[in-house]
Amino acid sequence: MKIAFPVSENKGLNSLVNEHFGVAKQFMIVDTETKIVQTVPNKKAEGGSGCKTGFLDKEAGVNAVVTKCIGDGSQRGLHDAEIKVYAAAADTVAKNLELFEKGELKLFHIFDLCQGKKNKKEGGCGHHH
Repeated sequence: MKIAFPVSENKGLNSLVNEHFGVAKQFMIVDTETKIVQTVPNKKAEGGSGCKTGFLDKEAGVNAVVTKCIGDGSQRGLHDAEIKVYAAAADTVAKNLELFEKGELKLFHIFDLCQGKKNKKEGGCGHHH
């Protein structure tokens, strides 16, 4: 299984999961079977900041995404591609991977979006969409 994590800076498995899927500079993809780790750029985030729909090529072969916050467009696109979206429960890729492998990460519900939680106190990303 391949799991993608939105990250801003590649520090291997110690990379911090980006606060928002759509603006992460890259995705760290971890193959849970082979333990191979690779990063791919978030093509939609290139060229500046602001909310954009995060993007993963179908060719990346990703089965799941682990993220802290995700907008409607990204979540619907991943859902349509049959990629499961899990809520990150820790700061680093390594810890979230460990929790995932133990079955301790929860799936994002289709209505668990940043727009519905516009401030960090409510679990959102802290900005408007």
